[in-house]
Amino acid sequence: MKIQSKGNKGISPRMARGFSLFEMVIVMGIIGLILGGAIYSMGRIKDSAAVSTSRQDMTSFASALEAYKNIGGKYPSTSQGLEALLKRPTSSPRPRDWVQALDDEEALFDPWDTKYKYEYPGSKNPSRPEIISAGPDKQFGSEDDMSSQKEAQN
Repeated sequence: MKIQSKGNKGISPRMARGFSLFEMVIVMGIIGLILGGAIYSMGRIKDSAAVSTSRQDMTSFASALEAYKNIGGKYPSTSQGLEALLKRPTSSPRPRDWVQALDDEEALFDPWDTKYKYEYPGSKNPSRPEIISAGPDKQFGSEDDMSSQKEAQN
């Protein structure tokens, strides 16, 4: 027994032929524009996430430095830096007591793989330490730097 398909009965040959090359190119162009926009947006989201991560790091450092001061009696000096949270300082001022606040040296680097800069006294509030990130350009002293003591950060 032979099975017969109904085929294209009643449909004109022009309607049954499929998409033209021109139509395919237009659809591929639209898909390309949508993907390009999505990739561009993802890059901006990544930058936003890095800024947010850096701010969270600064908040964590501030908490760890407060604990360091409460246990040791004073903040680490600029020369001791944030390393004082990782290893007990051997230079002056030595803390009277010390507890390791950071687990590894990677915590000392911002999301752009630049080491955070530590200054005590801080530039805006001399009674508190300041943590500075070089930002996306990885250069300290430029517009995109982030500081724990800046009021409005970009």
